[in-house]
Amino acid sequence: MENQTKSSISTSVAGALARSYQRALKLFRLNSGGAAESIKSLTDLCLAQASRREHHYRDNALPEALLKAYTVEPLAAGDARFIGREDQLQRLSDVVEHWRAGRSSMLAVTGPQGCGLSSFLRQIERDLGASDEFCYHQLTIRPYDINNSLQMLAEIIGCEQPVETIEDVLEHLRQLPPKVFVIDNGHLLSCRVMGAHAAIRIFGAVMVASQQRHLWVLGCEEFAWRRLMYIYRADRYFTDHIELDMLSAAELNQCLAIRQQVSGVTLDSTMASGDSDLPDVLEKELVTLYKLSNGKPDLAFFYYLRSLQLNRESQLVEMLSLEALDFSALKSLISEELFTLTEVAVHGRMTIDEHRALFRSSHEESWLLLERLYQQCLLDRDEDGDDPAYRLVSVYSQVISRYLTNANYLY
Repeated sequence: MENQTKSSISTSVAGALARSYQRALKLFRLNSGGAAESIKSLTDLCLAQASRREHHYRDNALPEALLKAYTVEPLAAGDARFIGREDQLQRLSDVVEHWRAGRSSMLAVTGPQGCGLSSFLRQIERDLGASDEFCYHQLTIRPYDINNSLQMLAEIIGCEQPVETIEDVLEHLRQLPPKVFVIDNGHLLSCRVMGAHAAIRIFGAVMVASQQRHLWVLGCEEFAWRRLMYIYRADRYFTDHIELDMLSAAELNQCLAIRQQVSGVTLDSTMASGDSDLPDVLEKELVTLYKLSNGKPDLAFFYYLRSLQLNRESQLVEMLSLEALDFSALKSLISEELFTLTEVAVHGRMTIDEHRALFRSSHEESWLLLERLYQQCLLDRDEDGDDPAYRLVSVYSQVISRYLTNANYLY
């Protein structure tokens, strides 16, 4: 009798879940024109992580030209694959013009990780003339003390003489002709490790003190920027602030169309429909692709490339059904792991020593936490140097950040 009751309850629950699922599918089809039907079962994050590596795409015989067209590397100024951002580009041009006219200017450009921030920063060269001095510098390390900051600043401004004080840096800047300094990876200036506060203030003081002569442009991921505003009131020192977001549905469509054209690769059933520049087989999946990626370019490229395979008979590339990723691993994390993910998201990357100093844990405890998240394919690990650095898996970063935000860990 008890077994029959349990069986009845299980059947009832399964039926309710199935009906809810069907209602969700109908709702999705209503909003997306039926594109959701092409989504297959969920894919494990670690299996998907393995397929991100280029050798997997080559094993599927995807053409090199296709992989190159859909690279996630930053795009140079004038690259045809850079699309959209017209309003932000106009504001960028206005800042440059005001600086040329003699206005003291400092510009912050912020946005979520993976929105195309580095590519946008490089477009500033389009507004510069042949006589304009320009320097693009990508931060690779985090300053922990004043000496670190002085050495980093000396490298950025091209000072080959030893610098021991902030005045040494400012004196060199006074000797330079007016110049545009673009600093990328500004999230590395966000640090809660003891001793880093003075280092970051030195960095900011140099920018503020020299802004009458030079234009400083800082690119920073949004959560790190929020931390810099909260701790240092950084927004008060920048005269202009440009915020980027993920691509809109129309921008993502344009992005995919241009990159497909640049690749020169023909898809099976490749005739475009109507006024679209996209192959019809891809155009039918655009709504689903946008919903899965939420406009994040690298995630959209990832879903798209995973759906492709070479037809051995026709030698054409075919697009199969899209497969959603399974992020249920996030729900199993305990608070220490969620706090760790939060600080990695804010800092951009985190070493074991940084985690140990921030959470006041032992080296072994910090290593265990970071390594477990790495083994769950939520973090990537950079092996450069003696102390490996962990960062959010780039294509998953928006999903992870949204989960942390909704759970009130990240703000």
